[in-house]
Amino acid sequence: MMQVVESIASLVARWQGVGFTHGVLNPDNMSIMGLTIDHGLFGFLDAFAPSYTPNTTDLPGRGYCFANQPDIGLWNIAQFTRTLVVAKCWHESTICFRNVIRIGSHD
Repeated sequence: MMQVVESIASLVARWQGVGFTHGVLNPDNMSIMGLTIDHGLFGFLDAFAPSYTPNTTDLPGRGYCFANQPDIGLWNIAQFTRTLVVAKCWHESTICFRNVIRIGSHD
């Protein structure tokens, strides 16, 4: 998991360093490998403008603006982690359930 966190943090830091604004940073638009994907609404800053967003549908709230990218990256990591925890719990509960059935069938 730390490798995923580091790859996403490094990616967002590189974006910030060159003035790149993704535009639509939904969790499914980020790569756990630290790759820039699904960047149809991207843009670059001409001058420092923290509230800049190339996504015109984002103008009212500026949720995906340049300044918010680090926080959005962190939030996306949290969603990914939550999914893994749920999957792990589901997997473990399935194993327990199968064991209960197996044990019960021997009675």
